[in-house]
Amino acid sequence: RDAALREMVRVVRPGGKVAILEFSDPHEGILAPLARLFVRHVVPRVGALMSGARAEYVHLQNSIANFPLPDEFANGMTRAGLEVEKPRMIH
Repeated sequence: RDAALREMVRVVRPGGKVAILEFSDPHEGILAPLARLFVRHVVPRVGALMSGARAEYVHLQNSIANFPLPDEFANGMTRAGLEVEKPRMIH
């Protein structure tokens, strides 16, 4: 992840912008446990049934579970040399 962020710094034009849209496990709110259950158990099973590609949906589930929270990821972006305006969750 750090190497990818450093590569973004290298290739973005001066004054250019980088936007990252990523999924993460919901950690707040009354529906967070239900949403985590959905992402961890329903998405891989339904994806596998519909596509026949179970491994890809297990990878997606693991990727979502392991992605850092917005503030933590923003700190990594700053360490890599990107200027972060404001991380925000889109619900």
